[in-house]
Amino acid sequence: MNDIEARLKDFYSGDMADRAERALDDERLRRVQAFTDRLRATGAGSVLEVGCGAGRDGLVLAGSGVAYTGVDLTPEAVRICRDRGLVAVEASAVDLPFADDTFDAAWSMSTLMHLPGDGLARALGELRRVVRAGGTAEIGVWGHSDPAERTRDDGRYFLHRSDEQLRAELEALGEVVAFATWGWKDDGKHYQWARAVVG
Repeated sequence: MNDIEARLKDFYSGDMADRAERALDDERLRRVQAFTDRLRATGAGSVLEVGCGAGRDGLVLAGSGVAYTGVDLTPEAVRICRDRGLVAVEASAVDLPFADDTFDAAWSMSTLMHLPGDGLARALGELRRVVRAGGTAEIGVWGHSDPAERTRDDGRYFLHRSDEQLRAELEALGEVVAFATWGWKDDGKHYQWARAVVG
């Protein structure tokens, strides 16, 4: 485990119980519900969430009837998810402990921007490996109109990409069929969301 991962693990271990009590914001809830509708429409039977946190999205996904599995770097997140009746595994996004073609779909929100260097490329390679060709993957991260590495006062690392940079990197996963942004801040920070067909 590198220093960035260790700091993230420490931060989220101390913060996870509070996060478990927070409601999903309206846009996030709308997106995860639309994703579950797409899973049902395509007959997807299984979904992997990378960066499951306290299982807030996971409860919606599992409630849709698909076989849900979450992974998170933080043991406390995995414990909370399991306490909530979710299947969860402690693992890194860049080293997923699953066989090839295990899942029909993948979901990852507010996680992959914490990976330094080639971490996003490695995580996308892992998603492409474990999600069946033709499956759907939806990914959301915090980006910035001024792309850069940033470390917050609380020790959390972010690699903010521009919209163009993120779209280009996501092509490694498959065809990007939808892309949107919201939550723009005065400094150019904003949320980026994409849907890709894996393959």
